[in-house]
Amino acid sequence: MDFTYCEFPSTVSIDTFKAYFNLTDVKLPKVGGKSLDNSQIPNEVQEGQTNQVKSLRHLVLDSIVENWSELPWYKHLGRREDRNYLLSHLDTQLPLQLLSTHIREDFFWQRCYEQRWKSAPLQARGVERPWINIYMERHVQEFIENMPTGDYEQEQGGNVQATLDICAAYINQLDISFLQPAPPTTDANDHIPLDYLLSNLPDLRQLRLSYCTKTAGCNYQMGCNQLTARDILLLSKGLSQCHELRRFCMHNTKLMPYQLRFLAHSLDKGCHHLTEMSLLHCAVGDAGIRSFLETCGRESFSTLTVLDLTNNKITEEGAYILSRTLRHVPLLRLVLRLNPIQSDGAAAIFHTLQVMPIKELDLGTCGISETITKLFMMLICQHNTLLYIDISNNSLGKDFGKHLMKIITCNKVLEKLDLRNTGLSLEMRRKFQELLIKNVERKKHEALKQKQRDKFKAMMQL
Repeated sequence: MDFTYCEFPSTVSIDTFKAYFNLTDVKLPKVGGKSLDNSQIPNEVQEGQTNQVKSLRHLVLDSIVENWSELPWYKHLGRREDRNYLLSHLDTQLPLQLLSTHIREDFFWQRCYEQRWKSAPLQARGVERPWINIYMERHVQEFIENMPTGDYEQEQGGNVQATLDICAAYINQLDISFLQPAPPTTDANDHIPLDYLLSNLPDLRQLRLSYCTKTAGCNYQMGCNQLTARDILLLSKGLSQCHELRRFCMHNTKLMPYQLRFLAHSLDKGCHHLTEMSLLHCAVGDAGIRSFLETCGRESFSTLTVLDLTNNKITEEGAYILSRTLRHVPLLRLVLRLNPIQSDGAAAIFHTLQVMPIKELDLGTCGISETITKLFMMLICQHNTLLYIDISNNSLGKDFGKHLMKIITCNKVLEKLDLRNTGLSLEMRRKFQELLIKNVERKKHEALKQKQRDKFKAMMQL
């Protein structure tokens, strides 16, 4: 039995063949950098393997591989073994349009991705995330990030349209971590327009975006990292066409109040299924929060479940403005980390949370003091959906811990409470952790009992 030419599904582990075949009787290939331990094979057998002549069938397949640009025969090959051979030997540097038109196999696109981005981290995938999608998303990301502003072409025959024609159908997620600055010869610091690009990605569900510049380069000039008036207008126009967008994140980009007004309008009117919104390190400030929320109505963002406003210079005034609006939003997770809202701002947030089904709250490093003790104790006793609270890096003191120890057993829902760097001793924090672990174990036990009851009811109905 000869497996020398990779006639088995390439996703099967070499160890599987070791378990079912005798190494002295079969010859297995080296695939993906994995090979057999030749020390177990006699020298005369190894010499015979190296001198073996290819069969006529494999010579024909090699010819198809070499001439695949002119004759892209893949579906014409009836045998699965022949297709596996083709996928394992086909050049991954062939034109992208030619490859995507004829090949959808996961193994081939995984091989393309690993050969092109050898140092890239492993990408999460599943049944809903084919490797061709992952490859195309990374390809479009590099295309946008490396495109000079002066070379942008929007006409039908341009590079942008050609890339969209090939990749748009596969783009579900897009992560743009930087954009090229404008040439120093121009007066404005405008970046490439994103309206046409976003408007032609009909299946885009997740967008992570930053207008920062990672490298100085020859085009660097003062203000090239800032979002201009033209940038926000074109971005808003593009977002208003992203009707399938679920997650939106903008980070490391300073947002002015008037820009947030445009952003709020486009997200509210165009992205009807938005569930997560993150503005990270954007220096929004209280004025920006006010401008964003004034643009929204009572029915705005009715599907939003996650709001992350990490490090945006929001004070107690901004927290109070947020608290008045959030009660109409079905949030499950709220992050205000690294914002100096202080105790007054935290009090406004705690008051609003009483009427919200929130499960996770992050108020780490918010300048909160022990004056919030009473309101926090009320939150612990009365709220019945909170699973995780992060209140670390705030000056709460030992008295806060003593009061919390008295009432923590009243809460049967809370699973995790982060109290690092709050003035509490390590021993006291460990006691809190032990009490919360009991909540987790009790929930698991109750879930198991409920599952058994449901199973019993189903059996009785039969």
